Amino acid sequence: MKQSLRKYIGKRIRLLRLKKGFTQEQIEERADLGTNYVYKLEHLETNITINTLEKVMNALECDISSFFDITKKDENPEIFEDIEVIKERLGKI
Repeated sequence: MKQSLRKYIGKRIRLLRLKKGFTQEQIEERADLGTNYVYKLEHLETNITINTLEKVMNALECDISSFFDITKKDENPEIFEDIEVIKERLGKI
């Protein structure tokens, strides 16, 4: 994954978490992740696997479409291509 996609995913996790009113600890518990893992994801300190991303999306109570909702102002060709690949891979799980 490219740096731009990692940045998008980290920011998107934080945005959705805050919109839902969840703490990082609540997401970690709901997704069965280790301590400070969400902090590391949000601050690009670790790479996220597809399986972990799926767990986080479930913890955030969102589906693929809502997680990767990119408005025209946020659209970046590199990110858009990477997101399409991830959507395809998640669809196969």
